[in-house]
Amino acid sequence: MIQLIPPKAFAQTSKVANTLLPASVDWYCPHCNRSVNFRLSWDIKSIPQPVIYCSSACSGCRKISVFIYVGFADSVLNPREGELYIHPEPSTRTPLNGIYESSKFNDGLKRAYESAINVYNVGEWTATAVLNRRMLEGIMKEILPLEKRNMPLAKQLEELPKHIDLQKPLITLAESLRKGGNLGAHFDLEKAPDENISTLMMDLLDYLIEYIYILPDRIDELDERVSSLSIR
Repeated sequence: MIQLIPPKAFAQTSKVANTLLPASVDWYCPHCNRSVNFRLSWDIKSIPQPVIYCSSACSGCRKISVFIYVGFADSVLNPREGELYIHPEPSTRTPLNGIYESSKFNDGLKRAYESAINVYNVGEWTATAVLNRRMLEGIMKEILPLEKRNMPLAKQLEELPKHIDLQKPLITLAESLRKGGNLGAHFDLEKAPDENISTLMMDLLDYLIEYIYILPDRIDELDERVSSLSIR
């Protein structure tokens, strides 16, 4: 498997044949899970091919990883830009897909979220637990009104359903699936579902299944494990 490396991890870049190439990236080693710097040397004079790759050794364990750069051939940017992948895929936690596109997920929450992921990936378990709690406190401060923000966290959680409709995402998911299903169930040349609608519906179905069937079991399992440690 391969893993996408976001552009913010590019420590240095170079330009060849009007194409922006990552020359150095800060990322996790697939072999030792350290966060290290990889030097990328692309052995090319020009870029006629749609895919290029190179290998680089971890500065810690010295084992080799392969880096693959794709998508630049179709780029409309100037200079052209592509997507960088690493193989094999590091066994590290990465941010949830789509979380950075949420307008409600502010910069402070993003920084706290990234910090929690970073300490988790380096095996700092106590720091991970602390930052998870801090992240929860940050979410509560974002949602609750000013007069409720100095309450103990347990009390803030009791107030949460009064200020955010926890059922609304589930109802919206189900309603979106119903509307999409109607497009297929009722003949209409102008409103027939296409690939994009079908893909979105499959995504919504996955979210609905996760919300109803997977997430509750995970929450119950986590609660049992936390309770077994006598944490209050």
